[in-house]
Formats: sequence, structure tokens, C-alpha cells
Amino acid sequence: MSKGRILVVDDSRLSRTLCTDILAADGFDVETASTGMEALNLLKARDFDLVILDMILPDISGQEVLHRSKQIKASTNFIVLTGHASLDSAIECLKSGASDYLTKPLNPEEFKIIVNRSIEQKRLFEENSGLKRLTRLYELSTVISTCLDKERFYEVVLDSMLQIINGKVGISISYDREPVDWHLKAFRATDEETAKNLADALISYLKLPESETGLSGRHEIMNLELKVLVGLPYSDMGPLLLVPISQNDSIAGYLAIFSELNGSYNNLDIENASFIANQATLALENIQLYSQASELTYIDDLTKLHNIRYMDIALENEIKRAKRFNGHLCFLFLDIDYFKSINDSYGHQIGSKVLIELGRILKEIVREIDTVARYGGDEFTILLVETNAAGATVIANRLRDIVEKHPFMTEEGLSIRLTITIGVAAYPEQASSKQELLTAADKAMYKGKNTTRNIVILAEEKTD
Repeated sequence: MSKGRILVVDDSRLSRTLCTDILAADGFDVETASTGMEALNLLKARDFDLVILDMILPDISGQEVLHRSKQIKASTNFIVLTGHASLDSAIECLKSGASDYLTKPLNPEEFKIIVNRSIEQKRLFEENSGLKRLTRLYELSTVISTCLDKERFYEVVLDSMLQIINGKVGISISYDREPVDWHLKAFRATDEETAKNLADALISYLKLPESETGLSGRHEIMNLELKVLVGLPYSDMGPLLLVPISQNDSIAGYLAIFSELNGSYNNLDIENASFIANQATLALENIQLYSQASELTYIDDLTKLHNIRYMDIALENEIKRAKRFNGHLCFLFLDIDYFKSINDSYGHQIGSKVLIELGRILKEIVREIDTVARYGGDEFTILLVETNAAGATVIANRLRDIVEKHPFMTEEGLSIRLTITIGVAAYPEQASSKQELLTAADKAMYKGKNTTRNIVILAEEKTD
């Protein structure tokens, strides 16, 4: 008799074979996956008692596999494999719900002990229904609390709710106050058309006067008959549990869990749903705080443009994308000519306002898909995606011309004139990496500074 089903996820064939041999000899059924996406597909298809997960995979990280797997089934146990150099990431996985970790190379005896301990703990929990429920709620709360992406939030919460509430179909909708609007954010166990119909009917119901629904401003979970949603052509679903999600004491959205035709929800279902809703409220607060902190990290205090940290990340990501799709991108390094004379003549306060005004002009001229950042002092950088050297040179000359003709600080009763020098570097013509691109644009800009200034200089072609 099998002791349990285990999934081994590792891109090393040798490691997969070693783990399989050890576990099979110890009485386990073993399946393997060499990539993160392959593992996720297996986890969607069937249940596993334990997943042995390598942190380094060729497509997505082990940590990402862990997060997504917990959305599929929060009770799945994980043991992560890591090298000594990446223990920090293993510890992060423990925080996200992994039960243990092992360092490579594996010690077979230690491996067997930890695997058997994890399997035994799981079985003990499952034998105690009350403990199992509390453990499941704890695991789901971990999944929700670690989500810091607002776009994924409603999917994560809906997946978590459907793991603790036995529903036929689930949808989640968000509510925006300024301007007032409703949005279908996620749906499960149905097609998109049906989900939109359910959402439209639900939104119409929520817009009814409070005297008809009793819902306005209320945060209680409602157990509703399907017939309250007018115009639905579906006759194969039963009552729905309507779960409000709050943020800052206001309704931020709802989850609607529709039961089977003759199904129903009891007090324990409502208690479980209430727990998930409370965790979702806390998660939304965390997302808001994280977003504010991220803005402080990646936004320049003075100009409110992106800063060098953000540009560094954006540039690296865009180069990876360009490499993958054989695309082009250009990087502009821009410096104000003789900016010191402005500070000397008008003072640093006016100088700072000039930088703010210039940043606004740059932002208005380039496309929304491009990135403008203050590099530091009176230097700015611009990332032009899907743009070759010729196109970037045209844009750079347009920027230079507009700045030269623009009177700055007119609202202060002044008319300050500026010129700028711009260095342009293109990928892949002048550079094949992020650092090469930065260096090439910087050198081109300084070449212009050392000649006439008020000029656009294209970097030299790279030499292999």
C-alpha cells in the first residue's frame, strides 16, 4: 500500500532520479516535473500529499510555484530544496507556507526523515476535522496575506474562498468610488460570458435602493436566493453567498459564491467566509501600504518622475523582452547645459522648480509606454521601447528643440531659457546589455557636452 503521492519538481534530471529512487524505495508513489508550469498543471489535475520543490527552475521561480500552488489548493504541503547560497529565499518560502527545507546535495537519510514527518503531520491534521478546518483557514490566510498585487488580489481571495466554501461557481467584483464603477475581477468554474451575466445581474441588484436590498453600506455576509438577481437564464444554480470585502471601513467589492441547484449554506460556511473576508480586508490594507512604500522607493521626491532605481528595473525588463522578440529599444541620457548658472543667478529654489517643469515637459512629449526618470541632479533618462536609433534620434531632437524654445518659470514672472544635451544609445546596435546601453548613452551625452552642447549625439556602433 502506498504511503502517499509525492511530486518532485526539479530541472536537474539527476536530482529528480535521486529523489524518485529514495521515495519509491520508501513506499511512496512519485511523479516528477522539470519546470514550474509543468508542476502547476500536474497540481491542477490531481492531488498530491507533498511537493518536493527546487527553488531554481528554468521558467518561473520555486517561490512563484509555491504561491500559485497555494491558490490551487492551500493544504498542499511543500518541502523546498535550495543551495546554501540561497537560504534566504527558502526562508521566504517557509513564511509563505512551506513546511520545511533541505539544502543540496541531499542527505538520503535526512531526506526520508523530513518527508515522512511532513506526511505524518498532514495525516494527523486530516484525522481531526476541527484542527483540519483551522489549519486550512490558517493556510488560506497566509496565501491572502502574502498577495501584494492588487490586480491579482480578487483572484487570490476568490480561489481561497472556494477552497473553504463548497460552491458551484464563484465570481468577484470590485467597487470604485471615484468615479463610481463596478468591475468583474475574477471568475471560477464557469465561462467568461456566464460570469459577465452573473456579474451584471449582481451589480444591478447592488445598485437597487437600500429599502429593497438592505445592503447599502452594510458589511454583513448575505445568504441570498438566486431569484433576487433578475434576468438570469440559469436554472442549474441554487442560493448564493454574498461576501463583502472592505477597505478603510468602506465596501471595496464582493465575492459571490453560487451553490448547486439544491444546495445551501450553513452557519459554519458563513463563519468560514467571514474569516476569509476579514483576511482580505487586512490584505487590502497591506497592498495599500506596500503601494505607498513602493512609490516612495521608485519615485523621485522632487520631480515625482521615476527615479534611477525604477529605471534600472524597467531597462533590464525591456532588454529581456527585446532579446526574446528580436525587438529594439533606445536609451536617452539628458543633461541641462550650464544649469549651475541658473542656481547661481536665481537661487536653488528656482533651480528646483526648473527641474520640476522640465520633467513635466519630458513626460508630456514621450509616449505613455515610455519611461522618464530623473537620474540625479540635472540629469534625466528616457527609455523608448520598440524604437530604433533613427526614431530615437528624431524624438531626441524634438525634445531638444522644444526645451530650447520653451520659456521656463513664467508663472514666477521669469522667462528662463534652457538648452539640453542628449546622448542616444540603441539596443542592439550600440549595446547588447543594460550596462553597455547606460555607458554608451552616457558617453555620447558627455561627447556633446565637450563640443557644442545643445546637441543630440548618437552613440558609436559597438565593436565585437
